[in-house]
Amino acid sequence: MRSLRRLTALLLLPLAFGCGQEGLPENEAESLSARADPFTIIRETVQNACGNAGTTPQVFSNTLMSPAALNVGGGAPANWNPESGRMSRGGIEYVSANGLRFELVTDKCTYIKEVKVGSRVVTPTYTDGYWYSAQDSSYQPADPSRYGYNLWIFFPYLGDGSTNQVTITVGRTFGSGTATYSFPMVQVDSVEASYVPAPIGFSRAELLNMFGKALYTKFNGATNSTVLRSSDGSTRRIYGYDPNSLQLSVTSSGVGFSFKFKTDINNWCDPTIRAYGTFKLNANFSGISVQWVNAPQASLDWPFLCQAVQVVPILGLIPALIYDIIESEAANSITSTIESSIIDSLPETADVQLFLDGSTTRNNELLVNLKLPAPSIKINVPYDAFDMNRSATLFPSGENLTLLASGLGVNDYVAGVTPQTTLYSGPNGVPRYGSTMWPNAQTLSRATNPVWNGLPIARLLARMSPTVVSTSTYQYTPGCTFKANNKFGQASVRFGVNDTATDAQRLRGIFGAAPGYSLRVVFLNDFSTSIADNASRCGVTTYSPVYGSDGPVLANP
Repeated sequence: MRSLRRLTALLLLPLAFGCGQEGLPENEAESLSARADPFTIIRETVQNACGNAGTTPQVFSNTLMSPAALNVGGGAPANWNPESGRMSRGGIEYVSANGLRFELVTDKCTYIKEVKVGSRVVTPTYTDGYWYSAQDSSYQPADPSRYGYNLWIFFPYLGDGSTNQVTITVGRTFGSGTATYSFPMVQVDSVEASYVPAPIGFSRAELLNMFGKALYTKFNGATNSTVLRSSDGSTRRIYGYDPNSLQLSVTSSGVGFSFKFKTDINNWCDPTIRAYGTFKLNANFSGISVQWVNAPQASLDWPFLCQAVQVVPILGLIPALIYDIIESEAANSITSTIESSIIDSLPETADVQLFLDGSTTRNNELLVNLKLPAPSIKINVPYDAFDMNRSATLFPSGENLTLLASGLGVNDYVAGVTPQTTLYSGPNGVPRYGSTMWPNAQTLSRATNPVWNGLPIARLLARMSPTVVSTSTYQYTPGCTFKANNKFGQASVRFGVNDTATDAQRLRGIFGAAPGYSLRVVFLNDFSTSIADNASRCGVTTYSPVYGSDGPVLANP
């Protein structure tokens, strides 16, 4: 679309010629589009209607008008839409829309010479989702020497946190000078106001490993035997826990489980007990607790020719056993493991549990919601073992960034299992095959080492280069925080996963096998700088050169 301002300047061209400029010969008359660009005749610049062809254009202001931005402090304005919003931090624009509208004010006799998003030159013609529209502003500046443009720039949706430099170049009508306005834009999936809940995800594979580890511990490991005290005070030995019997499902109805073991009975009639139940979690100001959908119960399978004796005392064992596995404050119980993994990473305040805001379940994933008093952005992190050609996410240096992630990032074959089956991994990842102590663990096998050897496969990672010669890689744990840091200014952070490049490429090549994770990045400084500076940190490893007698080598302090 041609700018009306540009057309006006061209219509005034004959007036400029009538004021002392030599006219062009009739056979050299040029098209309107050609006259928008600078040219010379016999080394003399053709003058424009404003008499400023020989001066450099000026950009007095460029105000971003749309989409709407969060208020200072992270509050949402009226009619806020997080999927078409914006947040400004340290000169960086975080944008969840696919277009931006500007009010651009320049001096007169200018035109939009070029628009770029990253390295892409954008034209007024729609091409692959890119185009721009420049029109004269409805309300012009009071200063008669200035002119306003209403500029729209459109681009394809990208929610992966990619950063692109948006550059607007203004040219001088019939002049050679240019002026440029530029800023970094980070494309995100959504921009969220303060106190908007964010989910932390635990995959079915992770929960199954929690159950398997807790049961293995409860039955004294390889001994596979322990003594329980019933509600009436009596004791009874239980033994023979069968790891192959452990089953677990996660649906919208809750987390369902079942497993089998045996107990001592007189006369060699030890029954096989199948314990089962379904639960959800409560997550609120009092912490994390269990809400039973189907209370724990049991069925008994008696050996041939044995009578069903002592049924009531045996069934009395079940609540005590299930309590130890799921609800107790013991280090290996399910709720204790989930609660500590969240609470221990959150900012250290007296009311840390006030951030808990409910829990839900969906297919293959349990979610615990957190509501932090700070704004955030949501990024769709691809399954990238830092092998993809994609740009990093830019953050102002000094920002404390808290990570809350969910989603089933990858579906791959479980190692050492027959018949062959697959598992879904969440952002915490799953153990590498051979690294676990309990039987029938949900693990993934890798022929070579992943990005960070020793960490679970598929765990969410963040990579940053604080200096030109060092690289820091952070590992995700629910609610952990790291500080964006670059000694030269803004910090580039690349989010990815802990896997091998070969396996990441293999999985991305299978439709639906590697969707990646949903990550909320919370700008914790808005809560409290002192609290943010002392928040629990994400684990980090840093590689930088250490100079020895034989020259620089990589070190991992």
